[in-house]
Amino acid sequence: MSFSTKLKTWVELQELPKHTTTLLPFVLGVVLAWYATGLFNWGIFITALFAVFFITNGTFISNEYFDYETDKINIGRVGGEKQAVTSTGGTRVLAKGLIKREHALIASVICFLLAMPLGIVLQLYFKTGSWTIPLGALGILVGWFYTAPPVKAVYRGWGELFMTIGYGTLLFVGYYILAGLSWLPVIVALPWAVCVPALKILREFPDYEADAAVGKRNLVVQFGREKMALVYIFMISAVLLLLIPVFLAVKSWWLVLIAVPVFLLLRSLIPMVKGLWRDKKTLDFICVNGFLGMLSLPLAMLAIFVIVGIVSQKVG
Repeated sequence: MSFSTKLKTWVELQELPKHTTTLLPFVLGVVLAWYATGLFNWGIFITALFAVFFITNGTFISNEYFDYETDKINIGRVGGEKQAVTSTGGTRVLAKGLIKREHALIASVICFLLAMPLGIVLQLYFKTGSWTIPLGALGILVGWFYTAPPVKAVYRGWGELFMTIGYGTLLFVGYYILAGLSWLPVIVALPWAVCVPALKILREFPDYEADAAVGKRNLVVQFGREKMALVYIFMISAVLLLLIPVFLAVKSWWLVLIAVPVFLLLRSLIPMVKGLWRDKKTLDFICVNGFLGMLSLPLAMLAIFVIVGIVSQKVG
């Protein structure tokens, strides 16, 4: 294997496009802190951004390592053999033998280790608050034990809870390291925190056979697709309702930007209500739109708070 091919394979293993699922809510938290208090620090932002990147990278790579047996037999994944931001079932880089499994494991551990001194710098040098290191440690533990033994959360029906904690706290962390404790990031984070586990449930639908075959006891395997379809419908409906407090907090016509994720989530929700998820092609459509809706949710709110913050500063 040539150097360029090997490099491309390692880049693929890291699932860099999917890093947006962690970087966007974190950046939204930072922007929200600036919007609410006017506080911003480039040193804190860049240091924390790298820490989030390394924790995310360590999580994604370790997941590939511990999901090896599932990925090998997963033929129902969204996207098939094509790897994209909306695909399910991992990158299949390890399943194809393009990178040695032990090398991937070492790489994931190195990523987690690189994040640790950055957390120390944030708390002790930048004085970002006593919860900085504990929150970072929580991110590492949740990311590692999502698939790693002895916890193996995703194999025992705890994956959705771990994702809620891991992804849901990122917006709060971005706010906290700059502006401390507040209820505002919690209110803004709630739609995202509910949307993430909902999409986790949905993305287990196409992987159902492979997950069941290797004993992966996630919620869809445990309770079946019929029941979990109803849960998904309820959760996405809750996401749309939880956007109402955000509207009340901002009170700007720029909130029209939230129409993009709402539209995409509805394109995922309506076919589920009709029971069309039973068709493989339609299920792929539902998963893609649901994931894009989830991803565009923090992006739309990020744009809203940046624009409203700039406009209010000019007016002031």
